[in-house]
Amino acid sequence: MNIQLRPARDSDYHWLLELHHAVYRDLITQEFGYWNSDEELDLFKNAWESKQIEILLHNDKPVGMFIVVVHADHLWLDEIQIDPYYQNQGIGTAVIARLISRARTCYLPLRLRVLHANRGAYRLYQRLGFLWIGGAKHHHVMEIR
Repeated sequence: MNIQLRPARDSDYHWLLELHHAVYRDLITQEFGYWNSDEELDLFKNAWESKQIEILLHNDKPVGMFIVVVHADHLWLDEIQIDPYYQNQGIGTAVIARLISRARTCYLPLRLRVLHANRGAYRLYQRLGFLWIGGAKHHHVMEIR
């Protein structure tokens, strides 16, 4: 799968906000029982303002994004979102495989969290070799070494 990366640009703001809503609306509603547009906008703005967002391109078209935070003892996949139209086509698998390789090159584990309601993503992470290492009320925390 040929996926290119580029840093997010100011011009990506509205597309990324739409992506956030498309990816999370149903999952958040399943997990929490409601969707609060103001809360979600605040969460989106925090990601936009405070983290390094990479845009995923397939055939030069934006199809998703991810955020990786580097810590001294691990890499943290803070966010990965694939446009629902492009899900189940191997894009997420290809990106995560690349991130696993990057973590292993750095001799660090790759960690992430996934909503309990996101059973498809949880199964994908298991299939890729991630192990459950903990959890919270609404999330599983997983790791691969």
